[in-house]
Amino acid sequence: MEKEAKKSITILVIDDDERVRTLLRDILLLGGFQVIEASDGKSGIGYFEKGRFDMVLTDLGMPEMNGWEVVRWIKSRAPQIPVALITGWGTNLDEDKIKESGVDWIIGKPFQVNEILETLNLFIRSQ
Repeated sequence: MEKEAKKSITILVIDDDERVRTLLRDILLLGGFQVIEASDGKSGIGYFEKGRFDMVLTDLGMPEMNGWEVVRWIKSRAPQIPVALITGWGTNLDEDKIKESGVDWIIGKPFQVNEILETLNLFIRSQ
């Protein structure tokens, strides 16, 4: 996908860890995407309500509103928006909970720059 086409894709990144959030932002900007950052689930929901997003990347383990809750909220209002759950728990997640929540894909921590970009490019092409 050409960089100009990617500039029209806006991704919401929700993570309470500033280092992870900044890393994801930098990776996505490097890949040519537009990025909006939120430091927790509630503010992420606030951005989602006010903006137009093509994709959401959310951390699983966050205080007050965890990633499962964020995904369920987004999918209840915009089921067509792809959502990735970012987690250090990897394969220890319950498959039924993944399906029930509407998560489109899982990104394990720690992740590599190319892994994020390749995953996003594959997912975008499949849409």
